[in-house]
Amino acid sequence: MKKKTGLIIIISVALAVVIGVTSIFIFTGKTENKKDSIVIMTDALSGLFNPFYATSGADQGVIGLTQIGMLTTNEKGDTVAGDDQPTVVKAFDQKYDSAKKETVYTFVIKNGLKFSDGEPLTMNDVLFNMYEYLDPVYTGSSTMYSIKIKGLAKYRLQQNISGDDDAESSISAAADNRAWLRIYELVDIFTTNGKQGQNSYSATESQMKGYIANWGISNGYKNAVASDAEQATMTDDNYKAQLLEDYAFALKTFKEELESDYQAASESFDTTTETSVYKEWASFLSSDVTKFLVYEGYITPEYELIQGKKNKNKITKWNGTNLLDAITTKEQAINKVYNDNVTTSLDAVLTGWGTSRTLLTAYSARAKEILLKVNVNEDGTLEYPNIEGIVSVGHNTNLTAVTVNGTTYNVAREHNDNGTPKNANEYDVLQITVEGTDPKAIYNFGFTVAPAHYYAEGGTYSESYGANKGKSTTTIDIANNMFGVCWSSSDFQSKVIQSQKHVEVPVGAGAFAATDKDDNDNPTGANFVNSNIVYYKANKNFMFPVKAEKLRMQVVSSSNAIDKLESGEVDYITPQFTKANSDRLNELAKKGFVQLDSWQLGYGYIGVNAGKVPNVFIRRAIMSAMQTSLSLEYYAPGTCKNIDWPMSMESWAYPYEDDGETSKQNGHPYTQWTGESAARQKIQENMDYAGVSAGDSQLKITFTIAGASITEHPTYPVFKQAAEILNSMGWDIEVKADSQALTKLSTGSLSVWAAAWGSTIDPDMYQVYHKNSTATSVYSWGYREIKSDTTNYSYEWSIINQMSEIIDDARSITDKQARTAMYEQAMGYVLDLAVEMPVYQRKTLYAYNGNTLTGLGSEVNPYTSPLEKIWEISLK
Repeated sequence: MKKKTGLIIIISVALAVVIGVTSIFIFTGKTENKKDSIVIMTDALSGLFNPFYATSGADQGVIGLTQIGMLTTNEKGDTVAGDDQPTVVKAFDQKYDSAKKETVYTFVIKNGLKFSDGEPLTMNDVLFNMYEYLDPVYTGSSTMYSIKIKGLAKYRLQQNISGDDDAESSISAAADNRAWLRIYELVDIFTTNGKQGQNSYSATESQMKGYIANWGISNGYKNAVASDAEQATMTDDNYKAQLLEDYAFALKTFKEELESDYQAASESFDTTTETSVYKEWASFLSSDVTKFLVYEGYITPEYELIQGKKNKNKITKWNGTNLLDAITTKEQAINKVYNDNVTTSLDAVLTGWGTSRTLLTAYSARAKEILLKVNVNEDGTLEYPNIEGIVSVGHNTNLTAVTVNGTTYNVAREHNDNGTPKNANEYDVLQITVEGTDPKAIYNFGFTVAPAHYYAEGGTYSESYGANKGKSTTTIDIANNMFGVCWSSSDFQSKVIQSQKHVEVPVGAGAFAATDKDDNDNPTGANFVNSNIVYYKANKNFMFPVKAEKLRMQVVSSSNAIDKLESGEVDYITPQFTKANSDRLNELAKKGFVQLDSWQLGYGYIGVNAGKVPNVFIRRAIMSAMQTSLSLEYYAPGTCKNIDWPMSMESWAYPYEDDGETSKQNGHPYTQWTGESAARQKIQENMDYAGVSAGDSQLKITFTIAGASITEHPTYPVFKQAAEILNSMGWDIEVKADSQALTKLSTGSLSVWAAAWGSTIDPDMYQVYHKNSTATSVYSWGYREIKSDTTNYSYEWSIINQMSEIIDDARSITDKQARTAMYEQAMGYVLDLAVEMPVYQRKTLYAYNGNTLTGLGSEVNPYTSPLEKIWEISLK
């Protein structure tokens, strides 16, 4: 997959990837004089600590300390394994069979590995993870399913086909349409029964439940929640019970969205910058309750009028402030917004708020399951119960030995009840057969191995169909095609893999184990992360000795990270690479503090959601207003540079001129700033093409800064200036910050935003841009809406199809020069869509207290960080 502070799957414990993101921590734990924990840093956490479904980079960093991957990467970015590496794999190789046109990957699994709870890590766990990632209703960020593994299409679709991506894409589109029908059933109940007048509705929660009880269920809803076979046995009462569950789920999701908004609002108003419209209202905006009510539009600014036009640079007063007489607490504020919208605007909540996208994701998974069920045998078994190209040699073949890189390994053919090989000199061996060649495949096969006994733990949960029919999901029997995963079950994904326990506390075989302030072995989620402190202790079962007994993380603003480092409260930070921070760290070097830096394998970008901003010319007008060079002012000179393509400049595929140093221009005028006058002309031209004029409702858009502070982000001045230009031309632009933006991006809930990607080593573009990607990253571009309405999005759909063909072709060859040319063409299509605007490439700054820590790496580059071998780091 390609990317992100939000959408990457960690493929190893090469902690340059796991922890080397912009993250900040302080220590605010016990106050005794003796310090017993290493304290490092992270960004604000979203709280989704599940290795299969985590979306934000900060959450993935929390998980990463507890996990190990099949493979890891070295300082050159090459995949490696071995007894001296923190990997599940002892040795591996890949061989291309020219006669069969197949590539066979062979992985020898180490013996003696254990998870932090003492349970062994075996082939059972390896295959459980693979079958989870390859399940047809899995919706996490991994794109392992995009590899043409032999027999994978047959397994996923239960049809005798080979690699038919279009068939699966059609099913996904049909599932999205059914999901919308399910959502609109509640909308119809609300608007039909609660109509008060033209475009005016009202229905309390109690009334809605009564309306549901008397509602005539539509066929569209029935098809969205049940298969034909299930419908034959269902009654209206069954459907109405499901509708009540849907209603309750929508309300719960909406309340969670408001909780997130409250947190975002606290940092969304720039009251410090001299040119900010909010500067003179700093006192008024000092309360989080006030900020939230402004954020949600309950308290609104009144702007100065100049010749009848609003001057959005000058607020004269605030309307709606009388609310503050009765609303003084967070709970009161959230309840006010919740009750008003649930009662009078439920239709908007279900179709326009972020809640709608969360519902859509959940309901699409269920609809896809229903569509796939028709291919299951009548007795409930699967015609294709396994993936032909994934073989445990000792369980599925007669081979007794394999040779990998010149060394012969005896294959384990007998196993103990816990899955471990019976004989110490024998090894489990995994072989994966891929059709043709795929240069990206080896990185996908570096997945982390989470414990099956923990993440498939579902008690008596079982399926009524499929390979696990009637059996507990925890049952794994490789020889009999049972891998611990219920095939195509949305309930299994939501109620087992993503159960509350599995989301709140990660378990793995990494260097550290989750704990709490009292060092308990089985912490609750509330104690694992408490008051923004994340607690770890050494994993005594890790393959190498872990020198630090305890380790902690804590969220803190980047504005005082160096203060906390100097005071001794924090041991390790990655502050923003501003000139002031660099100068200060240079001074601190005299006191034993160490700073290191390297270019980042990632880049900053501005995104525009075609699902929220459907007109391509409006998207281009927005980009035309962006002077991306302003982002460079945030960083120290020489530590950041503008980019022209949606790819890290550290990638070997980035388009350079012949000198190998100068970025090639992309040729798209709306991404090239040539002055404010030219920008205004481009904006007006695109408005004319779009057929909109000043004041059009399509021009009311929110720009979101993905972060905890609106001012502490390099793209804020870009957004601020763009908003001023657009607003002066009749647009209605607001700039907000949102610490939960990355989670909202995973549901496609934002319109325009600024964030950063954390690229993977291979430049493959499948995960983020391919039409058949099911990763949540494509939701942010609006692919879901585009695929559901290809008529109105005919231009976008044509571009996406052409781009996807190039991405497929680039994955089928290994020639880097040829792939570079292909990716340049594909990235041109991304820019044509006007959904992603490249902004900057920056350096990462690392700093730590050399007086308290020892064992950190001294050499850093885009593939490594000082925490690469975190098990060797300890307190002095």
